[in-house]
Amino acid sequence: MNWKRAKTAFIFVFILVNIMLVVIYANKVNQSHIQDSEQENKVNFKQEQISIPSDLPTTKNLKTQLLTARSNDFSEYAKSHSKVATENDGTTLKGDIDRTIEVSEDQTDDLKAYVRDKIYDGKAYELRSINDDEAVFEQVHKGFPVMDNSKARLTFEIENGKATRFEQTLMSHIKPSNGENNEPEQVNSARSAIETLYYNRYLERRDKVSNIHLGYYTVVKEPNVQVLQSNWAIDVKHKGKTTTYYVEAVGNDPHVVKEN
Repeated sequence: MNWKRAKTAFIFVFILVNIMLVVIYANKVNQSHIQDSEQENKVNFKQEQISIPSDLPTTKNLKTQLLTARSNDFSEYAKSHSKVATENDGTTLKGDIDRTIEVSEDQTDDLKAYVRDKIYDGKAYELRSINDDEAVFEQVHKGFPVMDNSKARLTFEIENGKATRFEQTLMSHIKPSNGENNEPEQVNSARSAIETLYYNRYLERRDKVSNIHLGYYTVVKEPNVQVLQSNWAIDVKHKGKTTTYYVEAVGNDPHVVKEN
């Protein structure tokens, strides 16, 4: 055996192993610093006496992009359904309910069934809010609501605990907006959206974040065409009054809109 060559090979392997160990150690140290930095940058809401939900929605592997949508024209549908009528160049549908539907905050199953079975494209809506005077449904696109949008809404008037008539709008032909820069982007976490409110002074000591959900919000609005962007809708209770804020769900510098 050539001991000189063997010795050289051993030294080479020994050096290579040590280099690999140094690289692994350095990666672990860097990762630790990154994690420590992320922890340091997090807002301590408990210390600030700000209450946030314990079960925030997850955004793991969730990407969204800008969408373009058009107002649906109900004109042809109304021609074959005598109990409804259109307004606003066919983009609004109105009608009376053809049977008694009792409804309250605790009793919505019959109304939901009516929407599903009797309303034009009724499966595209989900209940958003209800009180003694009205029930509001929002249009949903791929599991996410089109939020605070008069062009994507279904509203029922309620009188003496009964739904009496409805008004409907609907966005159709929803598709990714044209443009080279409209690639799907990773959605920011719900917590980071709440932190955005804090850093922009929309959250104060003793405030409560009562609800947060992801949906689409209008960023460009024309008469019958809109551009929709994913946003976090965040309900903040401040001194007994609740206000909704919309925070862009993608990008490094999210824009915040306060609900009118």
